[in-house]
Amino acid sequence: MTLEDAADMIKRHEGLRGRVYLDTEGVPTGGWGHAFHVGSELPFDVCLKLFNHDFGVALSDAEFIKEKFSLDLDGVREGVLIDMAFQLGRAKLMEFKNMIAALIVEDYDEAAKQILNSKAARQCPSRYKELAVLMRRGEIY
Repeated sequence: MTLEDAADMIKRHEGLRGRVYLDTEGVPTGGWGHAFHVGSELPFDVCLKLFNHDFGVALSDAEFIKEKFSLDLDGVREGVLIDMAFQLGRAKLMEFKNMIAALIVEDYDEAAKQILNSKAARQCPSRYKELAVLMRRGEIY
């Protein structure tokens, strides 16, 4: 058996899963049986692929919100929305109803206050302080 044959056999036995699932031992697993053990190393190229995928999802989520609420955001404020979508996901970002309401009327001071008045800001204070400043100013400082 060649190494290629062995690899093909393992792939056949494992089966390709495009989503993370818990294997029979309760270990998060994905791809062709790749176990995501806590503390295990992820190669940089894998990290970059995961980031690029997640960034694309965040872009799509931010665009959805912009279109749904007819938001006209400059690049900096759109970047804030993308960052929040990346961390929170679309569903959680949609819960920022008061921030979105402020964005609709272009009240960026209020939108910044709403960013800070959140569980996310309490969990990641430096990140959300920066996002609030960017939302308020509309420029990178």
